[in-house]
Amino acid sequence: MAFNMLNIIFSFSVFSILGWFLEVSYRSLRERRFLNPGLLKGPYLILYGTGSLVLMGCISLFNFYDAGFAAKVLVYFTTTTGLELISGFIGYGLFNIRLWDYSDQPFQYKGHICLKFSVYWVLLAFGFEYLILPSYQSIFDPISPAFKMLFSEGLILIMAIDFAGKSLKNFISPNTPKEKIITETEFMNAARPLLENPALKALSQLNHHRGKTRLEHVKEVAYLSFLWGRRLSLDCNAIVRAGLLHDLFYYDWLHGGPRLHGFKHPNIALKNARKVTCLSKKEEDIIKKHMWPLTIIPPVYMESLIVSLIDTFCSTRDYISFRKYERSGKSIALLDNLESGEKKDEKQYR
Repeated sequence: MAFNMLNIIFSFSVFSILGWFLEVSYRSLRERRFLNPGLLKGPYLILYGTGSLVLMGCISLFNFYDAGFAAKVLVYFTTTTGLELISGFIGYGLFNIRLWDYSDQPFQYKGHICLKFSVYWVLLAFGFEYLILPSYQSIFDPISPAFKMLFSEGLILIMAIDFAGKSLKNFISPNTPKEKIITETEFMNAARPLLENPALKALSQLNHHRGKTRLEHVKEVAYLSFLWGRRLSLDCNAIVRAGLLHDLFYYDWLHGGPRLHGFKHPNIALKNARKVTCLSKKEEDIIKKHMWPLTIIPPVYMESLIVSLIDTFCSTRDYISFRKYERSGKSIALLDNLESGEKKDEKQYR
């Protein structure tokens, strides 16, 4: 297989997927349950894709210099262990996630590498050189460049979106247990007065998106918007309050309600919200503009833009998800656990 950019990217894509299957098989059999071993959500492991390219480069050098067995062992040991160490540092340092933990193994370093698995990687590298790579070349060499390009570009795009989503989630999420407690406490201090109000509790009886109630939707929007607002040093109190009130209407928009619901319900929600609590100009703008650009007039405040974007994200995710919404979703489960206080009687507001 010629070493050109197309074949390099294609090989990276293929071995990222094959590596994912290898890791899933090993970890799932060991734990006797399915485990996704990667940092990202998709069926690919960047470590294996990168490792395959490094090994292919090493093999080319071995063939050119006619390297002996001892030299190969040393190079394979160094490169594979180095890649594992770098990947471990990236996962833990940037995303606060341990992709693996060798702390209980002898001859380990900070849980990222250990002698036992370094030996395994050397054996796998030899298997790659003499078994996997020849088979890969015989199977994939005849494939047309057009297919390779289409496959590679599609997978790289998916990986990039997946990585961007993971990075953004890591950006807004609390990084330590202490910060998590502080964040949750701040949110509930702002949200509790409204969450205990019967006008908002009544939303739990209304279906909103694919089995998700309207109350669950507004809580999710409020919480995710709050996380963004906190990172960006915005008015989090206004974000939480307006986020909870942005869909405060009591008709089933899926089967009834006013025509042009998307255009009209922000004003209906604002009218109902004014009956529940006193609103600041910023909170009113957030509620009224949460459907922008359908509302035409753009948001005045950054807080309004954040809630609008998060609302769009949550709604889109609800409908493109392969699975219907589950009540055990992380955001809603977290909020349900945080809420306290006795239940009050609810009534329908119209």
